[in-house]
Amino acid sequence: MSDEIRELSATVRSHLKKITRSSGLPDTEESFQKMVAVWLEKKKMFEGQIRALDMEEVDSFSKDDPRGALLLSYSGSLISLGTLSPGGRRVEYASISLRADVPHLAVTEGSALAADIRIDSEAEFSSGKVRSTSSLLKIAVCGTEVSPEEQEKRIREATIFLTNGFVKINRTVLSTGADLPDQFTSQAIIAYLARKNGLTQKQARQITSDYLTMIESGMILGERVPLGKIGRLFLKKRPPRKARVVVNPATGKEITVPARPEEAVPKISFSRSMKERARQVEMG
Repeated sequence: MSDEIRELSATVRSHLKKITRSSGLPDTEESFQKMVAVWLEKKKMFEGQIRALDMEEVDSFSKDDPRGALLLSYSGSLISLGTLSPGGRRVEYASISLRADVPHLAVTEGSALAADIRIDSEAEFSSGKVRSTSSLLKIAVCGTEVSPEEQEKRIREATIFLTNGFVKINRTVLSTGADLPDQFTSQAIIAYLARKNGLTQKQARQITSDYLTMIESGMILGERVPLGKIGRLFLKKRPPRKARVVVNPATGKEITVPARPEEAVPKISFSRSMKERARQVEMG
């Protein structure tokens, strides 16, 4: 038994063994160790994301707490709770994807917690496709001083990042001998946005196309177009260049590089937050 597995509680080990058997993977010790590795990577990613968004971990959460929350279950599933409104909460459940007994992505508007929740216990909901979860490993919330609007923004950002991050982690387990589609293609992104927002793929594709056209139009018209937290897109004037003679390093022969007129070129200015997030990435 590896040191990582020894560090897990007996309850978590038992739960992960059950998931391994229901995942479609061979019921072997090797499959179990792969499942543990996936679980630990998800735990690490969850912890990193809530730190980046200035959220805090708590041991319990009241069903009447007006704040939103992020939940990570023993099985590695992600549950996002929207802030409490008169109509209830938006609840989004993203499963581990390796399991065959739970939906991959389920969204319910106007749901509610059936009871207070705490770590090491299940979360239960009043309505929706998913009425309960496996026991909770982590609960994360924003501080009480954070506005509902900002909470919703942070939770949606975390949900999108972690949902897609968890899928990428899952692929490390399923990569051997599996015919897996690419995750970040236009088609995959459209399908994800449609499921997440209750749209048809045709509607999601049209909205995305219109958004990209607006960005392109603004840039061509000379505006500095905001790309949210990514940065800004704009045109920059590139000065003319005279013709010149250079040496081809491959052949050693002189070649003439033709003159180039003044022209506009597209540029992107990345935001400070995007640069900071990039610096935190561990390059493999």
